[in-house]
Amino acid sequence: MIKKLPIKWKLTIWSSLLLSVLFISYNLLQYLVMEKWIVSYEQQNMRHQLTEMEAFLKEKSIQTPSQLRRYESYFATINEKNQLLRILDKTGEPILTVSHAVPNDWVKPKNTTSLQYEIVRHGEDRLLILRSPLTIFSGTIEIIRNMEAFDRFRDTIFLVMIATGAGAIILSLLGGTIIAKQLLVNVLAMTNTVQKIKTNGLNERVPINDTNDELAQLGKLFNGLMDDLEQAFSQQKQFVEDASHELRTPLTIIKGHLTMLNRWGKHDPEVLNKSLQSSLKEVDRLIHLVNELLQLSRADIETVEATEAVDVCAVLDSVVRNFSSVYDNYTFQLIRKERVFVSIAVQHLEQIFIILLDNAVKYSRESRKDIHLFVYEENGKVNIVIQDFGIGIPQADLPYVFHRFYRVDKARSRKQGGNGLGLSIAKRLVEKYDGTISIESKEGEGTKVIVTFPVK
Repeated sequence: MIKKLPIKWKLTIWSSLLLSVLFISYNLLQYLVMEKWIVSYEQQNMRHQLTEMEAFLKEKSIQTPSQLRRYESYFATINEKNQLLRILDKTGEPILTVSHAVPNDWVKPKNTTSLQYEIVRHGEDRLLILRSPLTIFSGTIEIIRNMEAFDRFRDTIFLVMIATGAGAIILSLLGGTIIAKQLLVNVLAMTNTVQKIKTNGLNERVPINDTNDELAQLGKLFNGLMDDLEQAFSQQKQFVEDASHELRTPLTIIKGHLTMLNRWGKHDPEVLNKSLQSSLKEVDRLIHLVNELLQLSRADIETVEATEAVDVCAVLDSVVRNFSSVYDNYTFQLIRKERVFVSIAVQHLEQIFIILLDNAVKYSRESRKDIHLFVYEENGKVNIVIQDFGIGIPQADLPYVFHRFYRVDKARSRKQGGNGLGLSIAKRLVEKYDGTISIESKEGEGTKVIVTFPVK
């Protein structure tokens, strides 16, 4: 039943139970200590009275029961309220009996050979009995005290404890409610924020207080999570919009050519050939775009498995040879070359080099078709630098060049076949192997791409 209750009521109930158990345990302990103290106090008083009686008997040199009866008035004087004094002979018969509100027949006479205490009950009355052997002749002294007054006091204390216990339970319920409310204020704020998010969108955030407790930290983590989620949704929305735009353009062109051919162009061989060539070109663009999207998706979801150490220079030399055969009018110079190894899949390292070299070739200027390459180790990192001397990137565009579909010069990029996905793919692949990628560029002077990996 409790498991189904809200956390607020769980905290209230459990805190109330804990406080109640602590209070009841304290009162019970106090009650037992008080009970023990009362009995001990009465025993000390009775022992003191016994000592006085024995001293009196020795002082009067009483040696026979008949002599003892002469001092009955004295024993009546020293007898206390609610108490019975009784002296027995060796057969257990009473020689002298003095009583105050304690009937003689409540307790049967009984001889003893040693000092002893006993507690007995007569109806609702509790009696404390002290028995001690006589030293003047064979017999026993009995002191029987009715604990009625102390029992009434004890019962009063017990009722007070019950009343205060009930009050403590009520106060603990109120205190538990307040404590639960204070503890859950951030949780309630988070719940309200989630409700607002369902209504108003992802821009709502949990209010954070100045304390640095666990709940405040939870609120900060929640807000950070919502920031990341909002950014992810924004990027996803932007990605869908950009992908739709990129796909729409070639599809529109293809549709236009097919419509024209369907109406009248199919009877003109020149128009037919031109439209078919344009449509095939746009289909190639679509295939290239879809392939890049698939590569980007794989880069996001593929898990990295243990790989062998790869010789960076060997892979780079292979890629450069392929580029040199295709772009024979470009010069690829390996300015600094150190044999270093990184832990990465060979095909992924090749793909990174192909993307970066392809960009360097595309955006180099006609007047200077040089590509400089650097591979070296520094501060425990493998550094790979690819530098061109082309058109460069404006400073305002540098923070966005790794975003999907982002192109600095959209018209020129489209003309050269770029979709704005290459650097995004390269960044995902580099980060999968705990590497970093950054760009330094100055418009009109060229671009330098720096990739770093941990040394294997």
